[in-house]
Amino acid sequence: MIKYGAIYYTRTNNSKRVAEKISNNLSCELIQITDNINWKGIVGYLKAGYYSMRNKHVDIQFLGNLDAVEEYIVVGPLWAGGLAPALKTLLNQFPRDKVHLVVTSIGSHVEDRSGYLSVHDITRNTDNEDLVIEGLVNSLLNT
Repeated sequence: MIKYGAIYYTRTNNSKRVAEKISNNLSCELIQITDNINWKGIVGYLKAGYYSMRNKHVDIQFLGNLDAVEEYIVVGPLWAGGLAPALKTLLNQFPRDKVHLVVTSIGSHVEDRSGYLSVHDITRNTDNEDLVIEGLVNSLLNT
């Protein structure tokens, strides 16, 4: 059986909630990414959008163990139509053919979907969180 790791980055805890559900259903390691940048408040919100649109690099740390992970389930938000900077940094470190990408947003979808094992969009506007998680988990358990 493949050893999965559910890795997440979050500002509002939406992606954390999704990653926890996936981790619990797959009984796999839950690993947080942090960038130690204050994204809170209106200034943080604007800075987040700017960093995302400009593809700014951020340093990240992992809070958890990645040693035994064979495939990564990466969960995180879209900011200003692009992946959060911490996710971009993370995805530059792992080959896409080892990543199941799960993106959370209000209503947008990730545009660059090439090379990943799978890509899943969870959007608040369609209230599809549990359905998407169930589909992903079932597909991973049945491989």
